[in-house]
Amino acid sequence: MARNALTPRQRDEFSRRGVLRIEGLLSPVGVRRARDFVLERMEQLGLWKDGAWRLEDRPRAIWPDNGLKVSKVIGNRHPELEGLAGEPSLRAAVDALLGGRPFDRKMHPRPQLLFTLPNAGAWMLPPGWHVDAPRLASGEHPGVQLFACLDHVAPRGGGTLAIAGSHLLLNDGRAIRASDLRRELGGEPFFRPIWGKSPISWAEDEPLPRGAVGDVALEVMELTGAPGDGYLIDLRVLHSSAPNASDRPRMMVTDRFIRADLAPEIAKTYGWR
Repeated sequence: MARNALTPRQRDEFSRRGVLRIEGLLSPVGVRRARDFVLERMEQLGLWKDGAWRLEDRPRAIWPDNGLKVSKVIGNRHPELEGLAGEPSLRAAVDALLGGRPFDRKMHPRPQLLFTLPNAGAWMLPPGWHVDAPRLASGEHPGVQLFACLDHVAPRGGGTLAIAGSHLLLNDGRAIRASDLRRELGGEPFFRPIWGKSPISWAEDEPLPRGAVGDVALEVMELTGAPGDGYLIDLRVLHSSAPNASDRPRMMVTDRFIRADLAPEIAKTYGWR
């Protein structure tokens, strides 16, 4: 079943771009339970009342401050959030992309809530590009990361940014830690302007960067969508948090599915014991 969960076109898109968008990946029931749980916590903080956001009395956060310490005021050890990781459609898609191999839950045991209050008057292209897994000497892709919407996430509304195609870079038989990618790629013309220390002012109607390194096409994508829409990305894809220039919080969830058979190689690359 899992190996047929994705169409050949979807498999090809994931292989080429490292980013696959699936509308309605998570069930309405599961998303509603998770969202309602978060809103209950927001109501306790006075940020949600009578079915609407109440943000006017709170000082506006300034990016990169997300406005709330989510791990402290909400946390992630809640069945409403953890239940999303077991959704059949998600598991089937992940199983297909991992080739039926089991995934490890020691490194990343549960989903993580992503919540960003409005924190920017004007949207900017952020500088915090990173990956959540190293390049492996084996050349294998280490796993898949989920980003899914629990509420509507509009363009420039705080959705995570990803550089489609970047997973195809530096797969040359070397083990490269995530922290070393800047040194390896920072001199490339595509990365040089966007990998500075400061955000870049970006007009609302200006397309996000596109380019290439060698014959690898690259495109900055904004992960937006409706409740339940999800993105599955190769763990080698560069991505970054982004400012929220909208009038409503960004509410998403992320989860990481690392191939269990590659966990020892990942640990060795990082120097873990």
